[in-house]
Amino acid sequence: MPIMHAFNCRMLGLQLLRGAVKHAGRRPQYRGEQFTSATRSVSSSSQQLPAFGKTQCSSCSGTECPKVLITGQSLTNHVSHSLRKRLGKNNVILSDIRKPPTHVYNDGPFIFSDILDYKNLRETVVNNNISWLVHYSAVLSAVGESNVALAKEVNITGLHNILDIATEHELRVFVPSTIGAFGPSSPRDPTPELCVQRPRTIYGVSKVHAELMGEVRHKFTQTYIQIVRDT
Repeated sequence: MPIMHAFNCRMLGLQLLRGAVKHAGRRPQYRGEQFTSATRSVSSSSQQLPAFGKTQCSSCSGTECPKVLITGQSLTNHVSHSLRKRLGKNNVILSDIRKPPTHVYNDGPFIFSDILDYKNLRETVVNNNISWLVHYSAVLSAVGESNVALAKEVNITGLHNILDIATEHELRVFVPSTIGAFGPSSPRDPTPELCVQRPRTIYGVSKVHAELMGEVRHKFTQTYIQIVRDT
């Protein structure tokens, strides 16, 4: 399970797209797909940006384009735009529990889906033939510190629902992490990939949990999980 640093939301979308297009129409193969260097994987993808500009859904010719479900639409503008540009807008579905701005409906499919409602989330995946889950739903730091119970439910229970459904239906999963997964005791300049983390916020703690759970889930179930720390 790769854990990588990234520089911006657009980079996250491109990194995700590389895996989505590369593996469209076939069950994931896991040998040789691990990134050996987090930093190298990001610089490598940045060098390929011109090629991505030319990539359209025709990249999936002869196979079926992946169907992507993005949870938490309010945080995903750059990612959804990049994916829709290349996979086709009807192949990328945004979801949330709140009504979005009008432009979201105009840009492509949007549905109500609650990550804490396992049955609803499962039906959404099955009814829409989803093959990729892009999991952005989260309670961020400010709200999380004032409502720890809510943050724990959304950020941890919601993640487990995503991972369980991905394992059951052999989906590929993308989960953003954060620089907030590190704490004041983490070494700096540069911060190594593996080091003491000890974040001081419930949001940061939940992202460390996501990184570790993703690693364990991949090890025991071979579910394809990609986690990127956005700096």
